[in-house]
Amino acid sequence: MSKVSNRLCRCAVIGLLLFSAICHPNRKVLAEEAVAIQRGLSQINLVDLKRHVTTLASDAFEGREAGSRGGKAALAYLRSELKALRELGPLPREQTQEFNRECQNLLVLLPGSDETLKHEVIVIGAHYDHVGYGKPTNSHGPFGQIHNGADDNASGSAALMELIKAFLSLESPPPRSILFAFWDAEEAGLLGSKYWVGHPTIPLSQIRFALNIDMLGRLRNGRVVTVGWRSAPGLREMLASQNVTNELNLAFQPRVNADSDHHPFYAVGIPVIHMDTDKHADYHRPTDDPEKLNWDGLLLMTQFAYRFAMDAASRPEFPQFRKDAPQEGTPNWMTPHAAVQPPVRLGVNWDAEQVKHNIVQISQITQDSPGANAGLRIGDRIIRLGPWNNGTFDDFKTTLQIVKNPVPIRVRRPGTDTPIDLTATLWGTPVRLGAGWIDDPALPNCAVITHVVAESPLDRAGIAAGDLILDMGGRSFASAEELRQRVVDEPGPFVFRIERQGRIREITVELFDQPSTKTEPPQRP
Repeated sequence: MSKVSNRLCRCAVIGLLLFSAICHPNRKVLAEEAVAIQRGLSQINLVDLKRHVTTLASDAFEGREAGSRGGKAALAYLRSELKALRELGPLPREQTQEFNRECQNLLVLLPGSDETLKHEVIVIGAHYDHVGYGKPTNSHGPFGQIHNGADDNASGSAALMELIKAFLSLESPPPRSILFAFWDAEEAGLLGSKYWVGHPTIPLSQIRFALNIDMLGRLRNGRVVTVGWRSAPGLREMLASQNVTNELNLAFQPRVNADSDHHPFYAVGIPVIHMDTDKHADYHRPTDDPEKLNWDGLLLMTQFAYRFAMDAASRPEFPQFRKDAPQEGTPNWMTPHAAVQPPVRLGVNWDAEQVKHNIVQISQITQDSPGANAGLRIGDRIIRLGPWNNGTFDDFKTTLQIVKNPVPIRVRRPGTDTPIDLTATLWGTPVRLGAGWIDDPALPNCAVITHVVAESPLDRAGIAAGDLILDMGGRSFASAEELRQRVVDEPGPFVFRIERQGRIREITVELFDQPSTKTEPPQRP
């Protein structure tokens, strides 16, 4: 294994322990569990991933069209690799499932270790077929040339073989059973996975979840298309919690389309996750060759899939399918929103040139505004407003939003030597954070930010619409209303754990409600 691989494995273990403790406080993370995770991750290596991909995507396999000579050769290779894994211990039950005469799914069942949970099954699948020499119905051309399908889906098949090796290396399997499935005839219309769902080798009532990995080989800028996260409550947080190094950017898609082998499971009410690294210019063309792959990205994706699958197979309870999911449209909060402009509270404008030097000098006053009624004049320089005292202009704008009436204001006025103290009653209602959030049934124990007011405390902290608040001060909450009440009742600053695009981080939000300690800047002419 390369030095990079070893380093990634060590980071994965440390991160998994951290996020397990944070995300699952009721689940004790045992030392032996961490050892098992590291052991499995250590089995996933770049050399074997490259070997599997370059073999399956070689011209000798003629594009692996389902039922063809090349497709059968690919199946024979996969079976030979499974037999080679016997050195890790007794090989789990393996079987082929024939359909449409010439097509075959390859299935490997790893029984779980828990007497109760072993009757619940996680399916991890990847299709091993491709489009052969290509034709107008399945290729973007040119036709008549071998379409090797290195990314689609030799990459996913290679990852699945490494996942089998990783799980077989464990001294004890995870509590739930795992069915590893190499699907055939996906390119012909998801025929292999559809056939299995229609003729299951395990009762569908025992299937708790299906993970589909398809096209993992072209990771760009860390972007991972992630589908099905709304099919069961909490799947999104499960995914984010296993993105331990935050190297992946999970592009959560709200809809589940019938475009890969996750869909037959979804159609019968089984929670699913599909992940891929997105289409590219070589998709379904003869140019989808191994040299185009991002090998380090494929390794990272395989490790991510392993950690997520381990979590799914190990947690005491797995969430049930959301019956509303197939009828849902895209949630409104997923539509990008710019920060909302803050309301006018004082009714004055500032000298733009002086603002560059953090000097708040009034250039215009609206008639009958709070500023006018308080006695402010054009040319006045505000040196104090509520708790703000000679701070930055950005802090001044934020303080305007959070300060409560009546508001003490101190100014320096041209022609006077002594500062003048005034009192203003501002328009509008002061804010605590400057944002709105809601519950989402697919995201339990989270609050989704729907909008953020520009220059508010949340905006200043870098939180944006679409972010998920996972907890506050290390404590979870049951609803958006509970979070709202805690924000009102508890003193700041607040420490939020935020998830954005599958990346979790802690953000401290200052409330700007404490007196400033900054000294008055030197006076400018």
